[in-house]
Amino acid sequence: MSRNIKIVIADPSPMVQLGLAAMLHEIPDCEVVWKTNDVQALFACLHVLNPDVLILNPVMLDYSRRMLVRTLFEDMPDMKVVALVSSFVETAQLRQYHGVVEITDELQRVRYTLNQLQESLHETEDESESAQLSDREKDVLVCLAKGLKNSEIADQLHISIHTVITHRKNIVRKTGIKSVSALTVYAIINNLIDEKDII
Repeated sequence: MSRNIKIVIADPSPMVQLGLAAMLHEIPDCEVVWKTNDVQALFACLHVLNPDVLILNPVMLDYSRRMLVRTLFEDMPDMKVVALVSSFVETAQLRQYHGVVEITDELQRVRYTLNQLQESLHETEDESESAQLSDREKDVLVCLAKGLKNSEIADQLHISIHTVITHRKNIVRKTGIKSVSALTVYAIINNLIDEKDII
């Protein structure tokens, strides 16, 4: 790794926090700047700490937020979020993270994961912009949140069903979210639709 990376650890167990921090201390280029088991404090302090990497146990988040990890931290686009897995986590949830470390991983595996993240810490602005939804994709997402089927979306937006399907694939690729219910939550959080407009 070419420079020190600042790391925040968020796990409900103080023992796990201390153990992981001690392990990361063995990696010369890593600096643990904070450890917490308080999710509210985490959200309050992240902007002040501005870490390169957040190592977060998914159980810290309530179930509805677990599918929206990228959205929760979208105002910190340069920060990489790593899942610290201590129990079963659905694969769809893990796709929301930039990397995964298991509680049973040895130092070499953790170091490898952090090395991979270090290489991607300097993504270009073009890459991050490509992850944003286009206006038409937002239109399709709003229709999905309202419970419309592909044919109904096509009629309402005056596009072909094939185009609707293409937009849906792009939405899933860009957000990392597959289920309509989670996409609906995404639309609400991003102020694309009001909760009262959902059937």
